[in-house]
Amino acid sequence: MTNTELSLEVPVHKATRDGIRKEVEAWFSAKNIIPPVSYEAISAFADQLLAEKGWSSNLKAFVMVCCGNAIWRAVVGVVPYDRRILLLPHCLKNSRLCRGQMDEMGLLCGECGNCNISGFLREAENLGYVAIVTEGTAIAARLIESGKVDAVVGVGCMEVLQKMFASTSKFSIPGIGIPLLSCGCADTSVDNEWFKEELYSLTENPAFRILNLNYLRNKTASIFGEEQLKRILEPSGDMTEQLLFESILAGGKRLRPLLTLLAYEAFCEQVETTVLNRLALSIECFHKASLIHDDIEDEDEMRYGKETLHARYGIPVAINIGDLLIGEGYRLIAETNLPATTILECIKVVANGHRKLSVGQGIELMALKNREILSLQETLKVFEYKTSTAFKVSLLLGATAGGADQETLALLDEYSSAIGIAYQISDDLDDFSHPEGEFELLKPSVLVSMLYEKLPEADRILFQQEQSGVQSETLHQLIDQFEIRQIAEALLKSYIQEAKDCLGTFQNIGLKMALHEILGNTFKAYL
Repeated sequence: MTNTELSLEVPVHKATRDGIRKEVEAWFSAKNIIPPVSYEAISAFADQLLAEKGWSSNLKAFVMVCCGNAIWRAVVGVVPYDRRILLLPHCLKNSRLCRGQMDEMGLLCGECGNCNISGFLREAENLGYVAIVTEGTAIAARLIESGKVDAVVGVGCMEVLQKMFASTSKFSIPGIGIPLLSCGCADTSVDNEWFKEELYSLTENPAFRILNLNYLRNKTASIFGEEQLKRILEPSGDMTEQLLFESILAGGKRLRPLLTLLAYEAFCEQVETTVLNRLALSIECFHKASLIHDDIEDEDEMRYGKETLHARYGIPVAINIGDLLIGEGYRLIAETNLPATTILECIKVVANGHRKLSVGQGIELMALKNREILSLQETLKVFEYKTSTAFKVSLLLGATAGGADQETLALLDEYSSAIGIAYQISDDLDDFSHPEGEFELLKPSVLVSMLYEKLPEADRILFQQEQSGVQSETLHQLIDQFEIRQIAEALLKSYIQEAKDCLGTFQNIGLKMALHEILGNTFKAYL
């Protein structure tokens, strides 16, 4: 039975529903399954249960909902009521007597008392829930991405719950689903006892810590406020230190310090603000130093909409500021007041990353100098040494400072390698999505490397000789002719899956969910 052929049947008798739920919960209580898990895994679990318990195959979809609930319940249970969202379908209304007005979200409840919606909304809101009457999960996803809620309790027909699970799994949104007792667009009903059981469920479990990415983004941004930076760095009036200060304040997404904060908070039992601030700032120092040096090497004169440092003050000054930023980064780590052995391990992480980044940049620079098109494997190596290293150093620095074990550090290393390469392939695909775009053929690119290796030997030599003269239109025609985009997308998806697989045995649930969420947000188009 394929997913599209699943029967959406809900057991009619309450005793049957309760019995299945109880047995599913007991089955999972004996297993150490840490969410999120894929739709395919839920389907496999349901098949196992159907076989072991002798339940009808028509109940598979219902059992899948129960499986998802059992896996997520412990996580949702620790989320405070005021950090949850309740989703109710407008089909619960009494179609003949309803006085509610439809709005962009689905229904503006008039609380006329002619159906259960009014009571459900009031009960949930009294607890602190964000409660919405709507269909689907788009609203929930937007609220969670905004950082306003950390978990979903959703009521819906089996079809909607299936879609909800697909969305919550993609973005690692903790969720509980409660199925309607019948399908239809109006006058449906729900098991009130089951609904209230899930609504009121609240437990204390220190093993489950939710790490809210939006909260951490704001926390990261606060470190890079001008006054906060002055307190940490204490810059003098010297022009050199002032240029360093300006370089750190310059724009950017602050993704690297965010990842460092995320990993540190995931493993540290008692977060030290001094440590956290200095770790985040050090990783940004290293990043800004690499940008200054990259701009010189690439002869770029604009960065963040402004003239680059070397364009304003000359190459010697820019090199010196980059070097100063590197020194400042190491100084900040040394001043974290962490144990000496931990500081040593943190410095090893950064030094190894610094070395790999330089080797990757060297491969790229020598290819440019020699006017060579890199092979696919060489291009992937550049991606791993440059982009993957940025993820790796950021996560490993925070995790090492927080006290993560070696097994976890190894998994983060593998995850970073996969997501960094996937990120660059995605960026290449985006660059080639516009036929009129301008491309630097000698810059490492998966699509150009794949195309070059597909070309016959004679055409390859010609392509190599006439790189600067190859027209954008011609390049796109060749990419289409050899189906390079499709091959690149398949490679991208394999690296996304590799990153997911690294998280499969991950034991830190807060970081596991956050890293899944990063995957979901970064590669929406490919999941």
